[in-house]
Amino acid sequence: MGLRSRLLWLVQAILAASLTFGALLFFDLLRRDELVDFRTRNEKLVQAIGVTAAVFVAQNDLGGLDTLVAHLSESLKGRDLIDLAVVDEQARVLAHTDTERFNTVLTDELVSEAIDTDSTVWAHRGHELVIGVPAKSGIRWATVVARFSFERVEAQISRTRMFVGSALFGLFLLLAAVQLVGLERLVIRPIRTLQQAVRRIAEGHLTTRVPPLKSRELGELSETVNRMAAALQAERDNLERAVAERTRELSEANARLERLAVTDGLTGMFNHRRFHEVLQAELLRALRHKRPMGVLMVDVDFFKKVNDTLGHPAGDELLRRLAEVLSRDLRQTDLIARYGGEEFAVVLPETTKAEAIQVAERMRGAVEAKLNGTEQWKQTITVSIGVATFPEDGTTGEALLEAADQAMYLAKRSGRNRVMTTKGPA
Repeated sequence: MGLRSRLLWLVQAILAASLTFGALLFFDLLRRDELVDFRTRNEKLVQAIGVTAAVFVAQNDLGGLDTLVAHLSESLKGRDLIDLAVVDEQARVLAHTDTERFNTVLTDELVSEAIDTDSTVWAHRGHELVIGVPAKSGIRWATVVARFSFERVEAQISRTRMFVGSALFGLFLLLAAVQLVGLERLVIRPIRTLQQAVRRIAEGHLTTRVPPLKSRELGELSETVNRMAAALQAERDNLERAVAERTRELSEANARLERLAVTDGLTGMFNHRRFHEVLQAELLRALRHKRPMGVLMVDVDFFKKVNDTLGHPAGDELLRRLAEVLSRDLRQTDLIARYGGEEFAVVLPETTKAEAIQVAERMRGAVEAKLNGTEQWKQTITVSIGVATFPEDGTTGEALLEAADQAMYLAKRSGRNRVMTTKGPA
């Protein structure tokens, strides 16, 4: 074998080794990138599911939670989902894609880890990905655990590996027929360009394209690589758009559900639950900064007569009108809520007892002035208001509410249509 032939085979061997190394690197990086992308997408998806699931658990709506899980199981069946479970803090199943698993206890280590942490946890198990996220809506209500299959992603990578591997093998056979003269210009430079492009694609730069190559065979190979890169880019873009769209839809649905969860359906005011959340938050702020805070309890006088005389629709209309009048002069920092029945409760941050009494008197006077003067209700509409303030009447939410409630009943016993504190007239 002459020196020319030896050099040719040496160059070909080196080039073949480089191509083999590049292909291995490409598929290793491609697989790693696809698996990371697969995990990231599904983490976002499960996190979005966790927010929605928390709302159902917070409302103790296990039927709605079951419907949500069943719907997700059906809609994500083609998205590699194996199963989905919502568990409480004892790992007891609240909802599962397999309905027979309801109320059973999951003993999986990852489930225990997910329950004990406030962040997302995940684990690879063979061809499966397990993800656990906390289900939060204000506070943590449950934990969502989902299993996904890698088989579709692995199969796609395997097909790509076989296709590109076949293309590289054909390229090596082509190089074996190339003469030493012109090897650098005709083969090595184009191959180097192709290798660099493939490496960048493997690193995740899917917008990279191989420039046109003069050789017909290498040109076809570059087109194949470009088509592969375009297909991968399109697939990733489609997945990102699908995840973004699903996340947006779930976020919007969660926002609507969250608003419904804290709003009274009749008056549009905040409900009992939201009132207690704000009361506790403002009380902690008042304790920390040593600032005053007021609580009002408002009750409609002789409301039962309106229902008995005019019917419940008239009573509902009175409550809606009353909500408008009571909330009209409050500050943005104040909160008024329908506490129950015909009772309303008000939180007044940064408010002394004298200021709280003034607010209550304005409310009482506004109701008397704006809801009377016609025969609509067949009786005079007035309210009795009890006033309690921090720290004089209590340092806990329960104590303040009890003091305001006692003052309100004292106003009732003293003749109604008045503002009272626990110590007597305001």
